[in-house]
Amino acid sequence: MKRHPHATICIAIGLSCLAAAAAGANRVKAGQWETTLQMFGQTMTKSTCITPADAAQINGDVRSMTAYVERVSAPSGCKVQDLRISGDQVSVTSVCGGGKPHVGTTTYHGDHYETVNTNGAKARAKWVGPCR
Repeated sequence: MKRHPHATICIAIGLSCLAAAAAGANRVKAGQWETTLQMFGQTMTKSTCITPADAAQINGDVRSMTAYVERVSAPSGCKVQDLRISGDQVSVTSVCGGGKPHVGTTTYHGDHYETVNTNGAKARAKWVGPCR
């Protein structure tokens, strides 16, 4: 199967979405999260286990969350330029593979969230239970 040229960016965006997840100090809870990403006319679904340590980092302050997003995005060649938290929304500005900066804004609703990105990507994620 031929990989779409922007598949790496899609994966990084999906992981970044997970990194920023519900209102207050508990953005995500540990467990299995399923993310469906739509980009370039394609849909991908990815299941990710968020460990208690990952959840603690994600639920921390801007510095802690930025460190998590940088860690999960690094293998895809993406770098975080800015991360902002405002109520139930988190915005991450990043650059992938030397391209133009893009901003992903995630709105959280407890056990699910939605992300829209300035590069046209959209994601929906939901908590599905304990890690498998």
